[in-house]
Amino acid sequence: MAEHSVRVAIKRVYEKPEPSDGTRVLVDRLWARGVSKDAADLGAWMKELGPSDELRTWFGHQPNRWDAFGAKYRRELATPLRQLLLAELQGVARGAPVTLVYGAHDTKENEAAVLRDYLLQDQAHPVETWDAPTKLLLTAAVVAAAHPEAVALTSGVKRFASPILSAHEFDSALAELVADGSLRESAGGWQLAPRARQRVQQLARTD
Repeated sequence: MAEHSVRVAIKRVYEKPEPSDGTRVLVDRLWARGVSKDAADLGAWMKELGPSDELRTWFGHQPNRWDAFGAKYRRELATPLRQLLLAELQGVARGAPVTLVYGAHDTKENEAAVLRDYLLQDQAHPVETWDAPTKLLLTAAVVAAAHPEAVALTSGVKRFASPILSAHEFDSALAELVADGSLRESAGGWQLAPRARQRVQQLARTD
């Protein structure tokens, strides 16, 4: 993938959001201490893109482990769920800036830097592991996770789903999720029902 074809930046969550950030996405597994969701101004929280607990602990931001961390982390990115999320980010970044937000003190050697390089240099390959309703549910979950009221805003869900679902697939999947009670209409979007959240958690654990 040519580096100029997508626009991706990285930024600490403790820095003030700016309009030039475009779509802001938190890529840490844990929420940053002392920062409210309102202040973070995120379009999504893709916690599953963060490195595994085991890898993060092993790395410990030790400079001599940076290269090995990057190689191990890239291998972790090969799972179906992560490839799906990466494909969404690449699709969004082709049309407008995307900023990957992180909490680490080190502004150069952190997981967001690895993700940025991946998005600029590689091509995500989402496999057909899930049907359209499952993909839409996973997308709604990462958008809702960033909202103070756990609402998956319509604009955000459409933005992230558009690279992986056609308009027809989106509409059909949404109708199915609403009909079976997985998604409930809320102000400006949808909220995930408890059993829908459980399904997302199960998919993340088995990915």
